[in-house]
Order: sequence, then structure tokens, then C-alpha cells
Amino acid sequence: GKDPIRLSGREFQIMELFMRSPRQVFSAERIMERVWGWDNEAEINVVWVHISNLRKKLKDSGATIEIKAVYGFGYKMIVE
Repeated sequence: GKDPIRLSGREFQIMELFMRSPRQVFSAERIMERVWGWDNEAEINVVWVHISNLRKKLKDSGATIEIKAVYGFGYKMIVE
């Protein structure tokens, strides 16, 4: 079968967030709040970077799951 996708801790947490609410659109702010927590010093662009890495890993693995950007709203998971 296919090799498992190796995810960082944060990528895993983001993935878990989407899988728990597959049809929900999550804004970057909401992902930030849920994964990094309120008191975090991280900038919002860390969310974009992690999502971008996650999308690439999913694509490269041939996964039937995709994280799509919903323009002006955030991201949602698409399961083919």
C-alpha cells in the first residue's frame, strides 16, 4: 500500500480539526485559536505555511482528501 504521510504535530492537529468537522469552513484565525491557542506569540502566517505544507503532503501522497481554500473565508476539507 501507500506509505503513511508523515505529519508534524501542528499539521496533525490541523488535520484532526478538519476531520472532526469535515464540511465546516475554518478561518485561519479559528485554526490558529484551536491549534496554537490564544496566548501564542505566533503570527497568523504560520497557519498558511502549515496548511500549504499539509496540502502538498496530501497531494504528493495521492490522498483522496484535499484541503481547499474558500476565498475570503478560510479552508475546508474536501473528500473525493
